[in-house]
Amino acid sequence: MKETTYKQLTGSEKELLEQAKLAGDNFFNKKGTRHVGAALLCNDGKIYLGSSIRRTNVSNSTCAERMALDKAIFDKNYDYEMIAVIGFFDGKMENEIISPCGLCRQILSEAENYSGERRKIKLLLANEDFSKIIKTDSQEIFPISYQAKSYEKPNNLQPNH
Repeated sequence: MKETTYKQLTGSEKELLEQAKLAGDNFFNKKGTRHVGAALLCNDGKIYLGSSIRRTNVSNSTCAERMALDKAIFDKNYDYEMIAVIGFFDGKMENEIISPCGLCRQILSEAENYSGERRKIKLLLANEDFSKIIKTDSQEIFPISYQAKSYEKPNNLQPNH
């Protein structure tokens, strides 16, 4: 993990953070305003946005990262370059950075393989005013992830020739 500044980012990294910030405005949280925005950049240049949806039961909630990734999957886009994640904290703890939860870490780890070739997904994690930014990747935040072989066709499902 590497801490960086907004000024040191590339133009596309800045754009992705700005998109994640805009996505955060679409949050749903009946009990508060703490929320997250995410922007997923695919290798074809398309950006998918996501925002946190907090319901009464946390297990029924949706994380911003998952929403952005699921939108890409819905479009059959499986090749990911980078995801930016921004946390908003009700005017409290503005300097805090949101890091993906355990479930999102696992999902990002699995998404490394969706294109058919395992590749790290770069991550930009930032607070709401971009005064704190961390650059990392899906393997660094979740180094020993569960890697199911279920994405490969078992031999018994191969067509007979």
